[in-house]
Amino acid sequence: MKTLYTRIIVTMFLILLLSGAISLLISNVAYYTWWQPSYSEKTERVAKMAESYVENHTDLDYDAFYTFLAATGYQLVVVDSADERRRFGGAFRDETISDAVIQSVRNGAPYQGMRDFPFHLFLLGLFDNELTNTYGFTLENGDVIFIRPDLSAQIRELHLFVGLFFALVTLLAFGLIAISTRSLVRPLQTLTKATTSVAMRKAPEHLPVERQDEIGTLARQFQHMSNEINRTEARQRRFVSNVSHEFQSPLTSLVGYAEKLADGTKGESKEYARVIEQETKRLSQLTKQLLLLSRLDENPPILETNVNVLQSVSEVIQMNAFILDQKGIAVVTDIPQDVVLKSDPVLLAQVWNNVLVNAVHASRDGGTIHITCTVDPGVVISVTDEGIGMDDETKEHLFDRFYRGDTARTSQGTGLGLAITSDIIDLHGGNITVESSLGIGTTIHLHF
Repeated sequence: MKTLYTRIIVTMFLILLLSGAISLLISNVAYYTWWQPSYSEKTERVAKMAESYVENHTDLDYDAFYTFLAATGYQLVVVDSADERRRFGGAFRDETISDAVIQSVRNGAPYQGMRDFPFHLFLLGLFDNELTNTYGFTLENGDVIFIRPDLSAQIRELHLFVGLFFALVTLLAFGLIAISTRSLVRPLQTLTKATTSVAMRKAPEHLPVERQDEIGTLARQFQHMSNEINRTEARQRRFVSNVSHEFQSPLTSLVGYAEKLADGTKGESKEYARVIEQETKRLSQLTKQLLLLSRLDENPPILETNVNVLQSVSEVIQMNAFILDQKGIAVVTDIPQDVVLKSDPVLLAQVWNNVLVNAVHASRDGGTIHITCTVDPGVVISVTDEGIGMDDETKEHLFDRFYRGDTARTSQGTGLGLAITSDIIDLHGGNITVESSLGIGTTIHLHF
């Protein structure tokens, strides 16, 4: 199995190798395309100037002239009329040249060996110190001269070449490293998204489980962990659902008998019967909510019904009219009549009821609850009370199951209402935000 460390080392080595090869190739192409003709032309001009100079300004001491020309930064081979060769300046790596070329130059046709030097993929003609890579011409005395710049005279061009080479290597290396690093980081980003999905109780997607390195091992372990969490949660949901279902029937009977007992007794016994009745109703409500949570977790409902928001909210307010009248709380709505949500009427009514009841419990007697609706771009229902508000810790855990903050402990809540609300909003692809200040009030925004 390849380790991630080995993978990175091999990748970096391949990047450097590929960058160097590509840079050398581009530099080579640039030389043969732009620089090689200019070198040949420069050497040709020098040769013609030398030819003119030796004929007009010297005493025709050709050997002294050849020595001087070599001292100015050129290397040359002279072939005299007897076909004897003499070398001036630096030595050539290969001094082979055909007799046909020599005869052609002697007949007056310049030899363009530098200009016509053949292209080699990774062999730069600039440094190929061969006699065939020269410019050839003849003097009046019959000497055939093959000349090229000495390597020491090419130092400026060498700097340009090396500068271009390393600039290309640097740019290509950075580009390829960025691309390869992205390929290494992408599976880590996928795993990060997967952790977010698991935190939101969703199945992780596109895990790189097929990889054979440490990332693949981590992805497979993560997949296994996610599956185990799902199985554990499924068992817990089935347990809660079964227990809640089994509790519901005897609790219903207990509520009925407690009501009859309260009606048929007097004094302290009557008060005890009322307490039994209230607590039994609370347990019954708790089991109903647990059953609803289980249904939402195991079998999410299909949201296909068009529900008029104003009508749905009005029905919930009417349903809670008794508790509102008890506390003297007024509910003011500002909802357009044409706002419609594709949902389940029962679930949507459950959302309004949970948020409204929570606002009532937090409100002071005689207060006002405002329910407003905005459509920009999605539907946002806001419920604002003028109650006691909540601290930061309560806001952080407000939608946790069974969590009840200090401000809610005097109420008859179960700690599941807002958790159910959050789950239903999630089914709609929305979210809930909260604004609250102690002593001022709370606003819950339901985003659909």
